[in-house]
Amino acid sequence: MCAILLTAIFAAGCGSSAVAKTGDTVKVHYTERMTDGTVFDTSVGSEPMEFTLGEGRLIPGFEQAVTGMQVGKSKTVTIPVDEAYGQRRDELIFEVERDELPADIEPEVGMQLPTSQGVVTIVEVTETMVKIDANHLLAGQDLTFEIELIEIGASQSDTTESGLTSMPLEQALANGLPTLAEFGRGVCIPCKQMKPILEDLAKEYEGKVNVLIVEIDDHMDQTREHGIMAIPTQIFLDSEGQEVTRHMGFFAKDDIIAQLKEMGIE
Repeated sequence: MCAILLTAIFAAGCGSSAVAKTGDTVKVHYTERMTDGTVFDTSVGSEPMEFTLGEGRLIPGFEQAVTGMQVGKSKTVTIPVDEAYGQRRDELIFEVERDELPADIEPEVGMQLPTSQGVVTIVEVTETMVKIDANHLLAGQDLTFEIELIEIGASQSDTTESGLTSMPLEQALANGLPTLAEFGRGVCIPCKQMKPILEDLAKEYEGKVNVLIVEIDDHMDQTREHGIMAIPTQIFLDSEGQEVTRHMGFFAKDDIIAQLKEMGIE
């Protein structure tokens, strides 16, 4: 009896001591604050962020903070600038002639444009010139993160609880359903505004339309392949994977539904 009891205690102890390590796929909730305390981004109230430790998708300081955490535990860490997005560099701020931009882009302050070198932000617009900042939006800042580890060892599934598909774009285009793919970036403001709309549409059109978000930082080859010039960009594709139309910027839910109806999707 004592041996059985000791075995049970030992097993429980081992289970509770499991920690996140390199190679684990984890889910975390986080809140990201800038130097002045302003909340820049958060997953609270939506799906937790899922990633694999060691893949290098996230800033080094964040991965280091998650490594060694136990499921259900929370922590608050301050990540210094050199382990976040680095120092701001003046040479990454430059001007271009307006007519050097693609003809179908109407430049606006705050607009983010994907390039072969990463995402840049328009910071000033005049009648003839556009000033562009190629620094990351959070460059030059120490960042504070509140992190909660939700799960270790979760694998990517075809759909998330929100209904958004997490399958690769090429797989979605091959499954015989029309596709609504938004190319965006988690930290861009209109991209954040679009996410709950896309989540609603994914649930309402389940089994009729693939609805997915393509993170451009993770899929630059596809971003270039599809000619993405500003984010967010929503691309509507038919059941054979052929582009029907696209839209740049925030797109109201009613307007998206109208476009789906034009494609014969009710």
